[in-house]
Amino acid sequence: MKQIPKTELSPDNGAIIDTKWKVGPLGYHASAASPASARASEGGIRLPEVIVYDHICFKGAYARTNLSFHFLGDFWNDRISSLIVVSGVWRFYRDEYYKGDYWDLGPGFYESFFNEAGPDDVVSSFQAISLT
Repeated sequence: MKQIPKTELSPDNGAIIDTKWKVGPLGYHASAASPASARASEGGIRLPEVIVYDHICFKGAYARTNLSFHFLGDFWNDRISSLIVVSGVWRFYRDEYYKGDYWDLGPGFYESFFNEAGPDDVVSSFQAISLT
């Protein structure tokens, strides 16, 4: 069996991936791959993408994803301290299943975002909310 590092946002580490998201003309459903959905992603539209780090200043463990998560799993829950929003606008929630206080971030580098705009190490779920 392949060993999966704890740094992965993976169901093997307790993460719960949102398998039915839709942002603008883009969407994902685990069993809905079709030619119609493939055409919607053509034309220069970028998938929302984020990189999360467990220490400020982009240090420590990191994970890059374009998926939304109902729950970040055993390793990542309450550990995100800095992040890079590559594309899209992402909403980061204090609680799992997109509940509680939240913070919206667009493209950019947030080397200690949660120290400046909210408490550090409290994110339990996040999702893309719009395209950029």
